[in-house]
Amino acid sequence: MADAWILHPDYRTPQVPTGTSVAPGPWRHPDGGQIMNGTYRRPLPEHQVEVVTVWYGHALSHWYGPRMPRFTNPMVSAWNPVLAQGLTVDPRSPSPYRDELWCDRWIAEALLYGRKPYGTFALPAEDALRWFARSGGTGLVYHARADGELIRVVAGTAERYAQLFDLDALISDYLEALPAELAEPQAAALDAHRLRSPALHYVLTEGAETHFAQAPLAVRGLTLGYPPHETAARIAAEARPS
Repeated sequence: MADAWILHPDYRTPQVPTGTSVAPGPWRHPDGGQIMNGTYRRPLPEHQVEVVTVWYGHALSHWYGPRMPRFTNPMVSAWNPVLAQGLTVDPRSPSPYRDELWCDRWIAEALLYGRKPYGTFALPAEDALRWFARSGGTGLVYHARADGELIRVVAGTAERYAQLFDLDALISDYLEALPAELAEPQAAALDAHRLRSPALHYVLTEGAETHFAQAPLAVRGLTLGYPPHETAARIAAEARPS
């Protein structure tokens, strides 16, 4: 952790713990030694970027990907995959996840406040009913079913991809970041989604969740609000011979 880390402020960053019950982690600012907290990026050679999400000095994710400078969107964040999946670099380290339903509650709130365009969560019936009531007027469409003692919800916004995202910028970034044989199918899939919406295509259609699981990675990543740098790195990694 030399220098050149740039903090990218994001309201998704979990609050730091109060009191002294949790010890801070080892990630510190190079100048001054303050405890790092948030999303940090630094440029690397060959048009690559290094990204780390840190909670109270503890790294929750740490990855490398190609620079994709054209595309930005408030619904896309390095925190979205971290907090939706309960990620942590070292499972033994402290984390903000307080119980087994923490991530489900986070996804439910993130959908209500427009912090991600699509997601799946499971909550107790009483909590799910409150979520249904609060979702009115948000533009969200959902499908719900019983899952044991919980209610499982798949929800997405009704807005079209072309309204939500600058697809031209994202497609250009993919075409520049990846070899043509990898980028072009992803770019074509993104282009085909311009007039579709997460709700109509991946919530209300028959076999919607299976359909979503089979979508190209660029579409899945964008629909979940995941950073395209990370998705592009995954596309490249999956294409390498094992």
